[in-house]
Amino acid sequence: MGDTVLISFCGSLEYAKLHGKALITRDGEAIEGDALDDVTVMGVVTHLLNRVKDADDRPVI
Repeated sequence: MGDTVLISFCGSLEYAKLHGKALITRDGEAIEGDALDDVTVMGVVTHLLNRVKDADDRPVI
């Protein structure tokens, strides 16, 4: 419960949080019930990477 997953829903990829038997998308939409039949869970998110700005004068590598 509370895991972030990558899902395919209505032809697009997006992140969602797992809450019980529902998925909550980033915009707050709850996907539950019969709508879950249209969802493919691609996997559980284990790491997120932040983009380093191109204008960073001192990048850490």
